[in-house]
Amino acid sequence: MLFKVFSLFLVLQFASFALWQGVQAWNKNDLKPVSAVEETVEPIVVNNQVIREPDLDHVRFAARDEKAGYRIVDTEKKEEIVTVLKKLPEYHTESLKNLILDYNPDANRGLGGKSMIILRAVNMDAEEFFGVMIHEIGHNVDLGALSEMNEDMESEFKDGKNPIYESDPSLGFYRISWENDQMRKKEMSNPDFVSGYAMTDPFEDFAESYVYYVLHNKDFKSKTQTSEALLKKYQFMKNEVFNGMEFDTGEYLTDQFNNRPWDITVLSYDLPKFLSN
Repeated sequence: MLFKVFSLFLVLQFASFALWQGVQAWNKNDLKPVSAVEETVEPIVVNNQVIREPDLDHVRFAARDEKAGYRIVDTEKKEEIVTVLKKLPEYHTESLKNLILDYNPDANRGLGGKSMIILRAVNMDAEEFFGVMIHEIGHNVDLGALSEMNEDMESEFKDGKNPIYESDPSLGFYRISWENDQMRKKEMSNPDFVSGYAMTDPFEDFAESYVYYVLHNKDFKSKTQTSEALLKKYQFMKNEVFNGMEFDTGEYLTDQFNNRPWDITVLSYDLPKFLSN
């Protein structure tokens, strides 16, 4: 989501945490890492390189109910979430510190930033829930894992009021379709984006392309045949974000080259197949 929206939500979130008593104190000294899965999980290796270790103990889980109170996180739900997260490269979740499940049916489906993700845990089936989560992980990767190396020179892009510096790796993606954080390049059209939502700003373009790459990889690849911009975005995801890793997901939609959904996270996909790969 946009930086301003997330910042406001974050302020409310930490204000609410101050009132949380009897469940867990929101204090960095009191918090301990949560081990969501006890079983041993083999690491994923691509080109003789380990890209994921079986460890997500650094992620802290919390849940709040529809009255903005707090409750214990459901163990089964937590295990499902960790199982999906472990399908992603290790460094994609390294900067994720807090994952909050919101049981308010009127809450936003998802919010993501550098180190926190908030997900609505009701009124979504499992496919949509995990689609939204992976979309938000895309924001986490974009704004956290792919952070700038130094702050010597500001680029033409900003995340809200925060400048994005020339050393930020994500600029290689943004500049495919965007003049700056608010203006698309004139030559770009609908077929150059994976969804309508991806056309709203470069950060949503990144997150939508990220979830499309993970859950609908073959669809994404098929559409690169008719768009040079999409080909560059696919190659960026493959080479710069996933270190050459591709997913056996989706179908080759060769008869639907120009069709674009508004929102990738509501597209149907085979969740059991994704988890079994």
